[in-house]
Amino acid sequence: MYQTSREFAVKKLFLFALIAMLTACGGTQHRTSGIEESTMLIIRGETLVGLTVSIQPGITRVIQKEDLTPYSMGVLGAKDKEEENLETVTFKVETGQLNVKVSRGAAVIISRQMQFSHGQTRELRINK
Repeated sequence: MYQTSREFAVKKLFLFALIAMLTACGGTQHRTSGIEESTMLIIRGETLVGLTVSIQPGITRVIQKEDLTPYSMGVLGAKDKEEENLETVTFKVETGQLNVKVSRGAAVIISRQMQFSHGQTRELRINK
């Protein structure tokens, strides 16, 4: 009925080892998942193919038919007839103040400084 000090020490050591093993197996884990928050510039216009888009610093591109983004319906499948007929091109850009210039040959159609925050999507419409 009474435990000797040796039996008590063995049980105490066993209990300590068990607690240490359980604690080591139950370490904290941190897992993050979600969507990527890209910073984007969307340019829409009636005719974009052939225009030169310069986003400084970093991007200068002549828009080809392959660069166009297909039209997708808006919230809950609602159509926007105005946007449906426009050509659209999308650029992934850096954050900060960017100089955006759209031109056809030597003629500058639009030149603008735009501020982009992380995860922000801005739209630029070309009416010419």
